[in-house]
Amino acid sequence: MGVFDCFNREEKASQSKNSVAPVGAVHQNGSCVTSISSKAAFLSEVQNLVDERNRKLDVLKNMEILVIDNSLRETTVASIKAHTVESKRAIFQEIKKCGFKYYFIEAFNAETRMGDLFLEELIADKEDLSGAFAFCEMWERLEDGIPLPDIPVSLQKCKKFGIMNVMIEFDLMYHKVNYKKFDMDKLCEYIKNKVDWIRANLSPNSLIFVNMRDFSNTMKHHPDRVWHVVNYLSTLPPEERVTGIAYEDMGKALMDHLAVWTKAVRSEMIRCGWEDGQFIFHVHEQWGMMHATNLECLANGATGIWCAVCTEGAALGHADSCTTILNMIRLGNTAVQKQYNCKYLRDAAIKVTEIASGHPPDSRTPIYGDRALDMLFGEEFMTMEESGTNNCEGFNMAEFLGVKRVVRVTTMASGEMIVLKLKELFGENEQFTEELGEEMRKQILENAAEGRREEYNSAVGLAMLFEQAGGDLTPDMAAAIEKSRDADPHIVNLIGEIKEEWDKWDGRDGEKVDNQLTFDHFYVGFMAPYFGCYRCADSQLGLKAIDMDNDGMVDWSEFKFYLIWAGRQYPEVKNSTELLDKAFRFGLIPAMKDECDRIRGKS
Repeated sequence: MGVFDCFNREEKASQSKNSVAPVGAVHQNGSCVTSISSKAAFLSEVQNLVDERNRKLDVLKNMEILVIDNSLRETTVASIKAHTVESKRAIFQEIKKCGFKYYFIEAFNAETRMGDLFLEELIADKEDLSGAFAFCEMWERLEDGIPLPDIPVSLQKCKKFGIMNVMIEFDLMYHKVNYKKFDMDKLCEYIKNKVDWIRANLSPNSLIFVNMRDFSNTMKHHPDRVWHVVNYLSTLPPEERVTGIAYEDMGKALMDHLAVWTKAVRSEMIRCGWEDGQFIFHVHEQWGMMHATNLECLANGATGIWCAVCTEGAALGHADSCTTILNMIRLGNTAVQKQYNCKYLRDAAIKVTEIASGHPPDSRTPIYGDRALDMLFGEEFMTMEESGTNNCEGFNMAEFLGVKRVVRVTTMASGEMIVLKLKELFGENEQFTEELGEEMRKQILENAAEGRREEYNSAVGLAMLFEQAGGDLTPDMAAAIEKSRDADPHIVNLIGEIKEEWDKWDGRDGEKVDNQLTFDHFYVGFMAPYFGCYRCADSQLGLKAIDMDNDGMVDWSEFKFYLIWAGRQYPEVKNSTELLDKAFRFGLIPAMKDECDRIRGKS
């Protein structure tokens, strides 16, 4: 008997007796330990907890977010590959393409850093630096445990280069500072002096942030010090206030603690009348929680982030703006789409990673790793509509990111679609007419009627069809076919290796060896690395896409279709694993998306 049978039986009994069993009541047969009142309590608790979480999600869904990009600096910290002026220039261009108005240009010190040289180039090119920020120390020297009030070299360099926006950094628990002598009143006095100097020497309109670098440790051991600084900054006359407060965590603090601390600081700012003060966060990775922590802090009162567009940085990296913003969009946030060029963020994250490290992002990096696209066609990256009945409804992240829609040539393709595919692969040509496209369509049907299962979506496959239908091969077509012929023995060998693996699954469990695999065996043997679970809707769509004759089995000829396509399209593959990878990621998964779109169109 199922749980709902218990509920239904109990409800009927209640209606007949006009009474409600007590919470935890046990039926006489001992088979069901629930009741109407416990069911109501359970459902009520679920709803209340969901409502509580939804209030936080609504914040993320509706808020604007201030981003101060740190790609020029963060990606150099602990980096094996040093930046050059050229690499900084390339990163700078990516920042601008993302629409980030504000960015950190350098953390100045007494040495001449690469950022100094890059700034000289920008100034010579008359680059607008009104959005540039610099990291500056509150103090640089100590004497007997007391910070000296000198103007740091970093601020002097801001004046030299014309950088008017500053993030002043300091620690509230630095072991070399005697905080009994140098108390919070004295620290606040230092803040005021530096702010006054900035406005007198850089610009009266300077954007100024105060960063408590050891925020987490201080909140654990001396939260009164954080309160003192926050209260001081929040109660300044409006015309004397800075732009906002910054805080950071190196990945050590628990997400729940950071959320509580964030809410407490934000509440103090609001209590003191500083509603328009910015409160921006930066978090590093250590325990796999950085992105969740970033979103949790934003939901609890942080107003922005400072970070690179990709996760490259010290130690294990940090929570990047690409992942944070796209997660907000996933929740339905449209405000950030008006602030930034969100559709370019993924491209920028990939390019900045390559510039900074010399390598593309790890293939399993969420959002912008190569393998991340594998899941864009499944339910994990769709925001469901409340009325949705299947995973084809709602917001599609793949489409938002601009994953290229390609024309797929099948027996259902029209002559016009075939011509579009010709132009997509080979450019414009006077032979590419709708008339010839129609002849190619007829040829596809003739081949199918003769039992020939050909593929027509690679450059080679389409060129061969084009010639079959009476077209004269163009130079590009001839070159593609020739290249494929050179690689043919290699690809045939790789497909042979995959067939050996196929044969290990064919006939398993005592089934007849017939070049067919059950969906179960095909999933476990080949498909599992690309799809999270066998019974998930995206996996079922993938299986349906590869079952071309709709017999509920996967034929070797059906699977080989994708392998041949991958071999023709990517003749440079080195081994059978790489050939499989190309077949799934660029053949099967896009075909699955077509199937999803077809279902959506019918619904």
